[in-house]
Amino acid sequence: MKNTENLLDALIKNDITRRKWLVFFLVSAGVFFSTMDSSMVNIGLPAIMEEFHSPLAHTEWVVLIYLLTTSTTMLLWGHLADRLGRGRVYSAGFFVFAMGSFGCSQSPTLTLLLVCRFVQAFGAAMVMANGPALLKEAFPAQQLGRSLGFVGIATSLGLMSGPVLGGLVIEYASWRLMFLAPLPLYLLVALISLFFLPHSAEQHTRSFDWLGALWWAILLASISYTLSLAAAPESSLVFLLIGGIVALLSLLLFIRQEKQSCGSSATSITPIIPADLFRHRALVIAVLTACLSFLCLFSVLILTPFYLDRVLGLSGSAIGLVMLAIPAIVLLIAPVAGWLADFSDTRLVATTGLALCSVGMFLFTRLSVESSPWEVALLLGCFGLGQALFLSPNSTSALRHTDKKHTGVVSALLATARTVGMLLGIALASLCFAKFFAHFSGGMDLKDYTPDHAHAFVHALGWSYRGFFAVGVVAVFLSLLRPPGIRTTGVRGQVSVVSKEKHVLGSDS
Repeated sequence: MKNTENLLDALIKNDITRRKWLVFFLVSAGVFFSTMDSSMVNIGLPAIMEEFHSPLAHTEWVVLIYLLTTSTTMLLWGHLADRLGRGRVYSAGFFVFAMGSFGCSQSPTLTLLLVCRFVQAFGAAMVMANGPALLKEAFPAQQLGRSLGFVGIATSLGLMSGPVLGGLVIEYASWRLMFLAPLPLYLLVALISLFFLPHSAEQHTRSFDWLGALWWAILLASISYTLSLAAAPESSLVFLLIGGIVALLSLLLFIRQEKQSCGSSATSITPIIPADLFRHRALVIAVLTACLSFLCLFSVLILTPFYLDRVLGLSGSAIGLVMLAIPAIVLLIAPVAGWLADFSDTRLVATTGLALCSVGMFLFTRLSVESSPWEVALLLGCFGLGQALFLSPNSTSALRHTDKKHTGVVSALLATARTVGMLLGIALASLCFAKFFAHFSGGMDLKDYTPDHAHAFVHALGWSYRGFFAVGVVAVFLSLLRPPGIRTTGVRGQVSVVSKEKHVLGSDS
């Protein structure tokens, strides 16, 4: 009898282990494909600009529409996944993502390409919003940092393969193949997710805050459009003023709506961001620093390929190889950062990572016309080292003590912070660079670039990166304000330290 019980226990444990690693594989697949797609599109922007002969302010919307859609809908899908089941939402997201990718590959105009990117992003939001929540539910708390760290390997592999594959595709075929080639893999992961991910859902008696979601979407859309319009050659002060007013009004209305949803128990409405989450200093700082970190990262990812293409004159495949520096370093360091998140002070590790990103950003300001591709790769590697040390400890500090009822929301909130950072990074980088380049080149737009404008390009790049270096410094000091998150080996050590961190968070309530 005892042997039978031991055998049953072993079978149950083996089944739990298999399911745990299957969830990890599927979440990693989602991260891999989303990062691969984003990095390929960044490499492909110069080719897309050339085919449609569109200015940078219009071409950048191939990336902006993707980030804007994911930013505005991820919180929605975080809430709905609690009600519908994470497995259903995750698998459906892959199917929608595949549909959008096919549409992108067939788009005859820039406008239709943007529409299909919207569809693709809608599916990506369903996937991205639920990945960390699936990991939190599958892995015990003491393994959360390591699981997020190993997902960093998938992130780096996606970022590594994207530039290489994108560069080869652009050099020997068409940018359209970037969207078409991975399509069978998207469908395969969607089918596996549909049959094997958990479909259980929680019961909710309160309705979703649709009005708050609307104001949130209008807020992000108006900010993005205003910044993009400011970078366009045909920008008008009247339209900029209108965009700014719409953004301010939507912000005020969003805050008012959320206060009403949180403040009255009789409204029976679930707010987009529950008010009690703002009482946790670790979560608030994790969200803010994630946004600032990705703002700096995507300013680098959006401007550096243009520098390598226009100033250094590299081929598409060579640009992809240089841009590999960031994900290659992340691939090596992410597991170490995940281990450090479980067994050391998350505040110290995350802040060190942000400091290295700031150093890398400062060094970018010193690029010149004579800089070599190897020099650019070294600077990207420094930046990648900082990102690798920051990401896993930052997410761990936010997720480790999240209540189960808020897991989906916090997961979506972290993903939203990252995509908002990407969105602002691209928009601000394009705005700053367009204005500086016009100043140094006598009013020229980047689409009219010739080799005679190389020095103007480098000056514009340097001044743009100086602004983002200041953002990085702000992120470092903000990260220092987070409560310590020290974990030690041993069961007793873990329990005592977790209680200490909860007390710190509670003191901020």
